[in-house]
Order: sequence, then C-alpha cells, then structure tokens
Amino acid sequence: ARDMLDIGGSHGYFSVVLCRKHPALRATVLDLPSAVEHAAPLLEREGMGERVVHRAGDALVDDLGEAAYDLILIFSLVHHFDDATNRLLVSRAARALRPGGRLVIGDALRPSSPGKGGQQGAFFDLYFALTSESGLWTVDEMREWQVAAGLTPRKSVSLVPGGGFVLQVAERPSVLGGR
Repeated sequence: ARDMLDIGGSHGYFSVVLCRKHPALRATVLDLPSAVEHAAPLLEREGMGERVVHRAGDALVDDLGEAAYDLILIFSLVHHFDDATNRLLVSRAARALRPGGRLVIGDALRPSSPGKGGQQGAFFDLYFALTSESGLWTVDEMREWQVAAGLTPRKSVSLVPGGGFVLQVAERPSVLGGR
C-alpha cells in the first residue's frame, strides 16, 4: 500500500503507527473540522511531516476520490451511524479504493444474540444508542455493507479476547466483475 485514507481518524495515531511500520505508505486523516482543529497538535508532535496529514471534511458528503487509495480505515465510527448511513459510507469508501485495495472497519462488536455478548458489549451498545442514536453492529452486518458496495469480505480479526472489538476487512476486486 502507498496511499491510505483514515476516515474519522482524528488524532491520526493509527495512521502514524502504520506509516512508521511501512516507510512507503502515506496517510490522509479525514475528520470533521472541529476534530482536526483539536487533534492537529497531537499529530504534529508525532513528526510525520507530509507522510501523515489531516484533511478537514465529512466522509458522508465530501469527495473521497475514485480509485485513489490502497487502504481505507474506518475505526470506531460506524457505531455513530444507522444502517443506511453506514451503507452509504462503505459504498463511498469502496469507490475510493483502487482495485485490490482493502477497506478495514474496526469497531466494538454487538453480539449476534443477546445472551452471548457479556456486559461490555451490552453496555457499549446502550451507550452509543443513547449518545449517537445508533449502536454497535455485528460482523455479519458489516459484511453486508461491504458486499453491497461490491467488496469481497475477508475473515474478521478479533482484537479483544471474546470478540469485543473486531477488524472486518474487505477487498475491492482486482478485475472488473470479479469477487
């Protein structure tokens, strides 16, 4: 990957870590103007210069480009939106991916059934329902958004024992019509 878009990345730390690990990678951190204003000093202290830059904007309305990125991250953001808005966001991100590019949705996970999630999942689902009028999503729902956007979902990666936080990766087909 050479070019990455970090949607809703605010502080830019995910981008900084990935760019330090991969010297050829450059990242744009897209977030709302007020988030960029407050996070800019944090990112500046990381000393990444032009390799990790902020861009003030709204991923739901602003142009993300077409086939412009090899990697797009959407971390801790989908819990703020309803299903229709997440479908729109993932569709816009899919268009911005180059063929063979990857979209990674990282978020806390709603359990697939009420009795399987434990207290943490239930707490965060309730919290985001109250503060964002949405809530957590299941892996299957995230995959549905990716498929609807023409992407090929890959196996999800659990970052917390028991599945409390997941990375749901999908790839844009390299060949038109390919899945």
